[in-house]
Amino acid sequence: MPVTRISDLDELRTVIRSNDRVIVNFGAGCCKNCQIMEPIYDKLSNEYSNIVFISVPIDNDEAVVKKYKIEVIPTFKFFEHSVEAGEVTGAIVCALMKGVKMLTAV
Repeated sequence: MPVTRISDLDELRTVIRSNDRVIVNFGAGCCKNCQIMEPIYDKLSNEYSNIVFISVPIDNDEAVVKKYKIEVIPTFKFFEHSVEAGEVTGAIVCALMKGVKMLTAV
C-alpha cells in the first residue's frame, strides 16, 4: 500500500484511530536525512500491507510538532490500536526495520 501524505492534524488523528497499525513519518522537504529515508519508507509501505504508512510534512505545522513532540527529523512513530508503541529518530534504517517488525509481530 503506498504511503499516504497528510498535512492536517485532525486527519492524522482520524487515521491513527481508524487503523490497527500505523507508522507516521514526520519530516521536512529541506531535510537531507528525510530525503534519504523516503524511498526506504516507500518500499516498506509496499512490502507490509497490514500497516498504514503515513507521511506528515512538519515544515509549517506547529500544532503537529507540539502534539507529537517532534524534536528531530525524520521521526517515525509507531501506533498500535491508537496507542504510541515506539519511536525512531534520525535516518537509522535498521531501527526503522525493527519497529516495522515489532508491529507485524503482534
